Amino acid sequence: MASHYQASTLIASPSYPNAIAWSTENLVAVASGHLITILNPSALEGPRELVVLRPSDPFPIGVVNREDLFEPCIMPTSLARETELCARSISWSQQGFSPNSGCLLAVCTVDGHVKLYRSPFCEFCDEWVEVADISRLLFKFYKGIEFGENDGPSSLPQEKENTEQNQQVMCIGKLQEPLLSMGTERRKRKPARSRDLDLTMLSEMVRATLKIFRHHHTAMEKTNLSHLLRQNIAWSPVLPSPDRSSYFTGNWCILAVGCKSGSVSFWKIHKPEYYTIDIGMVTRDPMLIGVVQAHLSWVTAISWELFSSGSSKPLLLLATGCSDGSSKIWLGDIEGLNQCTCAKEVPLTLVAEVTTDSLAPVSSISLSAPAQHQDSVNLAIGRASGSLEAWSWNISGNKIQKIHACDAHDQVDNSAHCWMFNEKHLEEIPLHTDGPELKESVDLTEVSDRCYGLALAPGELMIAVVRSLDSNLLNQMYQARTQKAVVEFIWIGGQFLGIPLDNSVILSLQSAALSETNFLWWGSNIFWSLKKYENCETVLLLWDLIAALQGFKKSAPTFLETLMHKWVSGLFSDDPHCASIDIPSHSIHSMSKVSSRKLHLLNIVCRKVMLSDQPQYSPGAEKGNDVMADLWNNLLVRSERELQERLVAFTFAAVLNRTAYLLKGAPAENSWFPVGVAQMDSWASMNDGEVRDELKFLRTRINDLGDRINSVCEYSVEEYCTYCKAPVPFESADVAMCSGSNPATPPAEAHKLSRCTASMRLCPVLQPTWHCACCGRTVDKLLPEIFFTMPTSFWDVTHGNESLDLSAPAVPFCPFCGILLQRIKPEFLLSVSPV
Repeated sequence: MASHYQASTLIASPSYPNAIAWSTENLVAVASGHLITILNPSALEGPRELVVLRPSDPFPIGVVNREDLFEPCIMPTSLARETELCARSISWSQQGFSPNSGCLLAVCTVDGHVKLYRSPFCEFCDEWVEVADISRLLFKFYKGIEFGENDGPSSLPQEKENTEQNQQVMCIGKLQEPLLSMGTERRKRKPARSRDLDLTMLSEMVRATLKIFRHHHTAMEKTNLSHLLRQNIAWSPVLPSPDRSSYFTGNWCILAVGCKSGSVSFWKIHKPEYYTIDIGMVTRDPMLIGVVQAHLSWVTAISWELFSSGSSKPLLLLATGCSDGSSKIWLGDIEGLNQCTCAKEVPLTLVAEVTTDSLAPVSSISLSAPAQHQDSVNLAIGRASGSLEAWSWNISGNKIQKIHACDAHDQVDNSAHCWMFNEKHLEEIPLHTDGPELKESVDLTEVSDRCYGLALAPGELMIAVVRSLDSNLLNQMYQARTQKAVVEFIWIGGQFLGIPLDNSVILSLQSAALSETNFLWWGSNIFWSLKKYENCETVLLLWDLIAALQGFKKSAPTFLETLMHKWVSGLFSDDPHCASIDIPSHSIHSMSKVSSRKLHLLNIVCRKVMLSDQPQYSPGAEKGNDVMADLWNNLLVRSERELQERLVAFTFAAVLNRTAYLLKGAPAENSWFPVGVAQMDSWASMNDGEVRDELKFLRTRINDLGDRINSVCEYSVEEYCTYCKAPVPFESADVAMCSGSNPATPPAEAHKLSRCTASMRLCPVLQPTWHCACCGRTVDKLLPEIFFTMPTSFWDVTHGNESLDLSAPAVPFCPFCGILLQRIKPEFLLSVSPV
């Protein structure tokens, strides 16, 4: 049996299921007690970051008369709470909602508080920074509407000054100080306090409590408020604005918070107005847009899905599961949700409800849209009894039917299983498969006692499983005291996942004597993953894909070369079943027809896989005797040259676009402002004999603007050294050398400076700049989203330059790799690894 990819131990054990989550920024969060540990899968032995949960102040929710506390109906009531603070649920947002374009982490604690955290990218520490307290915002909302008791002036008792018998504050929580006497002589006591409360139940709790106090109803049953306070959270996908339709150009999402009362509150959260790496401010707070009474009991599971069926508008679906065993599917009106600016009736419609005889609580739920059927949605439901159910909801007929059910687990056990939904039934497939690297087998189930959840990698070739360790099976001196849990990373790319095999791939692998089933499934899944990333609306996070390819480079180099040669042939061929083409000669003439996203993928594969064993590698370096290295070197040089020309042409087109707007008298304040035009003009002049005719035409139009160009962009030819103020001539798009403070200074003493990859200007020395983890380039001026989301030929889009949409915000992506840029941190701090 093949082993896991790697594993990492934790100093605390999880307390609740679903304790692990994998972000689209390639960070893994594990909730264990009062800590949430943030791991980088590519450097598990390296630095870690933490979210430390701390006690929060209680919320006073109203006033009751002091004498009412001694009524017979109140005395049997016992209020209790969790004594130890720990995380109940965690959930990552999509990429782009943190000020540095990373992910936000939502954490729900057992005492009912929900808070949002971001990475400490500008604080240079290992503890994540709180950016919003959802619970406090919800309390503020309920306080503003007097907790729903606004039917009349006497509906809620008002606190009176200097009156001892009306000074008792009613809080949800455990009464801190007991009364010493039941007679008329009563000790003056401080207001009762609580640790926290279920804010979504404030209206119902206050109304019910006051009704009991006033009308002396029968005794209440003993209540454990710790059960009332637990909640479940889930982020929606990024949602498009009315004038936009793609993932990248979407700028908002919804955070759903479910609670024990059965209600779900919805919070709209926008992306920052601009991205930065030196300011950690969040410009807009989460906005409450409404509360829905989804169930009659605790909401235990929430799942979102953005379903696109052909050319129609995407559908936003929400699935909720309850502790009473029920599950529901809701349809959201995206346009209506986007127009919500305050708490009101949420535009959600109940479209399907799962009714079964099972009363087992729903522990997990998931929606997915099958690629083969454009008119149905799959629903998977996991229950606390260990059963697994698969349902299918037909959209046009609005019917839901049960497809299959099985006993996947024995209630709470220490196992993880993998299932494939194959048309009409669930089929179990092996969890462990042969990985790309040959390692000794390690079975962590032998020393663990419980599984607390799993998470799927963004590339879907690996999963992470968190388990608690049995201290009785560990070394009591060295292991038991510090190793409480373990996160195991397991390859699943060698499984048959129902994806049809490409016949041309089979022929290519068989011709290379690689017909083993494991290689065939790996080849099919890698091709499927690469195909998924060719979609410009998919965030480029392919760490597990690159890690798998790097492993095959060591263990099966022939398999890797065959697979990658077939993939590159498909990039430059219009025929998807083309067996092979002459890549070196064909690519020179075909790269102009390839989308920028495909060129980004090619650059990443070249740098991080095919040329990764060349430490001194740089594009255009002198060729050696390695034929394969020369092939991939040639591809990388041609690809980056093509992207460089597109970048210059895009900037020129943006200048002409702004000029056209100004001539029409239209405002251009909200459009992207091009910089570095003079430097790009110098680059185009230096390479005039090699650039394509379309770029020459744009450059001619730029030069025809004359002095008018200064009114539409920044056009400055002179540049000076930051250190010695000497002139800096333009000689390269990546680096620069100043001429020296003294004309007699030898060139060896001149200062070497970096240029911004996106603008070719000199990068500031005293200000932080963006860094690419793949190519190592530096970026100071960010490019707009449209540069990265053009699905067709770039030159066809920019030929009519006046139609270029530059209103989209600038995003921190590398112009040559397409991955998320980041701020360089010291080695002792955690950094993300997109590739």
